[in-house]
Amino acid sequence: MPERLGRILAIGLWTLVLSAALSSSSGALAGTVNIGFSIAVLIAIISAGILFDIIGTAATAASEAPINAMAANRVYGAPEALAIVRNAPAVANLCNDFVGDICGTVSGAVGATIAINAALAPGTLAAKFASTAVIALISAATVAGKAAGKAFAIESANNVVLAVGRTVATFHRCFGGGRSTALSRSGGAARSSKGNGGSDRNGRNGGNA
Repeated sequence: MPERLGRILAIGLWTLVLSAALSSSSGALAGTVNIGFSIAVLIAIISAGILFDIIGTAATAASEAPINAMAANRVYGAPEALAIVRNAPAVANLCNDFVGDICGTVSGAVGATIAINAALAPGTLAAKFASTAVIALISAATVAGKAAGKAFAIESANNVVLAVGRTVATFHRCFGGGRSTALSRSGGAARSSKGNGGSDRNGRNGGNA
């Protein structure tokens, strides 16, 4: 329990620091550039939040057995995808809670800056309702995007996780990191499971090689 509590406190502290830093920097940036660029930044932040929400949901919804089989057959990115599935709670916490909440906080800061800039524009009727309109649009886009994203993530969980695994594998290859030890062990475990008739987390036994 103390170890778990320490991890939760560490996540909370990092969220506090990063949210404060990103909110202040993005708000300052949005205040110094034109509204068009600020809106583009806002859309990018909201999209990032939706994307990571899809990844976190897919990690928890994916089935280990088919990804395990692909890892055994050395499909590119499958060992990384298998590691994601086997660490689904941590991945979901990182993507849905940590990144998702930070994106929500930062998008609110950028949206508030856009609303203030619009409200300070020469007095038009639209400018008077700018703040309410911007906050409403941010909320609607975030909620609708995440709702659609969750449905897609659940329906195509294995494909999403495999795509993320391939992205991770490509990143490691391009930047010279190679596959991490944990991911290599996942791939080795998958091959061993296939060869020795091991069972997956859903209880189905593999056939002997």
